[in-house]
Amino acid sequence: MNQLTQHSTLDTRTMSLKQLNVKIPEQELRILEAFAEKTERTKTDIIREFIRSLQTKI
Repeated sequence: MNQLTQHSTLDTRTMSLKQLNVKIPEQELRILEAFAEKTERTKTDIIREFIRSLQTKI
């Protein structure tokens, strides 16, 4: 299991969740939706995984 996959198994039921609203161009939304469908994941899971991947860059 790679590092990103491990992160996606976090139990969000025990985490304090905050809501974030983001405005993105329709083209980017279509890309996200296509990727979500192809990988059988939610858009939220994909965005969370991406955010976690930023940890290595700070």
